[in-house]
Amino acid sequence: MPTIKLNDQFGADVDVNLAPGSALLKYFQAVPALVLDHADLSKIGGLTLDQPALTSLSTGLSFQQEAGGGENAPGLLIQAGAHGSFALISRQPGSDSLFASDPYGEDIKIPEGTCYVSTGVQASVGVSAAASSGELSFGAGAGTTIEIANYRNFPLESGTTLLDALRQAIGGFLLPLHADDLAALPARGVATATVTGSLTFSATADLLAITNPLAAATLPGLSSTVSVKAGGTVQVGASYKIACQYQVRVHKLENGRIRLGWYREQSKEFQVQATAGAVVSGGFGDTDLFSTILGGISANPAADRNELAQAGISEGQRVAIESAVQAAVARKLEIALSAEITSLAAGQAAFLYEIDLPATTPESRQAIERALLGDLSGLQTGALPGVSCLDTIWARVQKSSVTLHVNLLGIYNFVSIASLVRSGSVLYEPVTGALVLTDKSCAERVRSGQVNFGADTQKLRHVLAESFLITAAYRGMQQAVGGPSLHASHSFFDLQNNTSRDDMERSLRVGVALGLLAAGDAKPPDGVEDFGRTMIHAQTDYNDALTVGLFLDRDGSALPREFYENTGRAGIQLLVSGTGPDAARRKPAIDDDLWRKMKDQGQPNFAALLPGVSAPLLGAIVADYSTIVWWADAMCGAAKRLAAIRKFFRDNPTASPQDPAFQALRQDLADHLAKVAAKTTEEFGQPWGLVVMNEVAGRRAGASILITGPKFGLSKERAL
Repeated sequence: MPTIKLNDQFGADVDVNLAPGSALLKYFQAVPALVLDHADLSKIGGLTLDQPALTSLSTGLSFQQEAGGGENAPGLLIQAGAHGSFALISRQPGSDSLFASDPYGEDIKIPEGTCYVSTGVQASVGVSAAASSGELSFGAGAGTTIEIANYRNFPLESGTTLLDALRQAIGGFLLPLHADDLAALPARGVATATVTGSLTFSATADLLAITNPLAAATLPGLSSTVSVKAGGTVQVGASYKIACQYQVRVHKLENGRIRLGWYREQSKEFQVQATAGAVVSGGFGDTDLFSTILGGISANPAADRNELAQAGISEGQRVAIESAVQAAVARKLEIALSAEITSLAAGQAAFLYEIDLPATTPESRQAIERALLGDLSGLQTGALPGVSCLDTIWARVQKSSVTLHVNLLGIYNFVSIASLVRSGSVLYEPVTGALVLTDKSCAERVRSGQVNFGADTQKLRHVLAESFLITAAYRGMQQAVGGPSLHASHSFFDLQNNTSRDDMERSLRVGVALGLLAAGDAKPPDGVEDFGRTMIHAQTDYNDALTVGLFLDRDGSALPREFYENTGRAGIQLLVSGTGPDAARRKPAIDDDLWRKMKDQGQPNFAALLPGVSAPLLGAIVADYSTIVWWADAMCGAAKRLAAIRKFFRDNPTASPQDPAFQALRQDLADHLAKVAAKTTEEFGQPWGLVVMNEVAGRRAGASILITGPKFGLSKERAL
């Protein structure tokens, strides 16, 4: 039986027999001699594991020679020197956890009357010809370090000495890369591999496409029927890559089964990349994503398809459309998966399986071994003999449809989706993955100069907010003449690469302002100052009844300007902290007398009315004031015109939409909305615009907020 030398720094020299499945035999070309650091085997080696002197033993292992990976692990290398560890882990008063201070994985209890002996090594990952596929051990990237540890359980009453335990731990050290490695793990044994690398898998997802039909400032004719429906579900395939720091954990249960899990280090950054593939099912027969999504959102998909086919769409246009749709779908899938990763509780596995090795087939074992290399696609397929899925982040994504928002900018002027596409552009918004089907004029306003087939986030946010206000007024007019009922959505979205604690608090206040969070719940977790790359997406949804209520009271009278001004000021109170650095912005929002003076004396006198306020804050207050006054005028003006239209039809119930008197009223509304569009302020595209419209609706709009980043995530919603 092969042996290696183990000595200490005090002259001890012992042989360690290597078990047949030992990683030192199986995966490394040279079997190194080992040195136990800072421990005298002559004094402690003969002590049994139940001796009090050993309960907190922890020391290092040094490799006297470099150990290079052999044929089975050509990319691995253990450098000479202190690259190993040895420890005895016992139950402590108040703690029976094997991983009491470990940032990874679920807790594993130390059974009463036992202890664990751990051995660990650090192996660097290099590049070799055998690793040309790019799949190195455990998904680790080239140039990184894998920390591999084994934990063996010993009964305290067995009389096992420290030296015997050390020999067994080193001689039977396992590198869990293959199914037979898992089989060789002793009962209650644990093996871990901690890496910085990538996990990949392929899976299908249900994609729910939801339309957001939006009007342009120029109102369309009233005789047309918009060929749009709320949305439909299709199933799409995609491949995924999760780059992060994680730990692979293998635990042999007492019944002989294996728990195999992947756990993320919660304090570390991570990235998710999705690549949308072919359609699995849905739509009306085509396998390209756009045709399938079109089938889900069009009231007459066959007609839209035929119209596009006959329009002579160029190959360049077709590629641009399909690229935009694929990018939108991929981003939506990335967000859905990222949100689930962020929501993992401490010690909760991202992927967790239970394996009954005797029941596995060659296909099952191949899937397990591919997973240990970092590709979990085989395990994701399910129905593998001997493999049971206990929990995965993807299973949680699949429990609810991934929502793809499809903004139809200017659809009321084009009747059909195909006509809108033929005359405009298909873009995607890179923060939220929303799809944007827009007329030519809006496309020119929102197109990104940096993202292929993408929309500029800030410009689009501005245009969508403007279009929602116009749509709300238009829907109010449509209902006066018996038009079809369609929902519309108002949204705010942003992505910050370095999200500070103040930034996170502001995002959480949006949830409070929308009525989705209690004030006490809107606090970021303690101890975190930098939340990393974080996205916020808040949205409100309105049906026709709520849309009309944005302008008219129950009697059909226009809501007064003062009501809108007070609501606008309430929005500032909801979104600006009373203790934050911009607390001065709340003064005009809460002081009625100050607000009246500001209106009477005008902006040139604001500095005198607000003594001691710094220039930047004074500028913010001027912007708040201007936005509130603009919005109150816009809403009040639209309300008065809608009230006049409704009064006309009450007084003339048999009047035709072509009646000259009505057409004059309609044109007056169109002229007003064109002025609104021309003067829409940037602040209306910020959370304030979303919040104040929801306040006017009495917080009865459907509302949702999603915050997702590497260190914190939150998702709340309220049904319409």
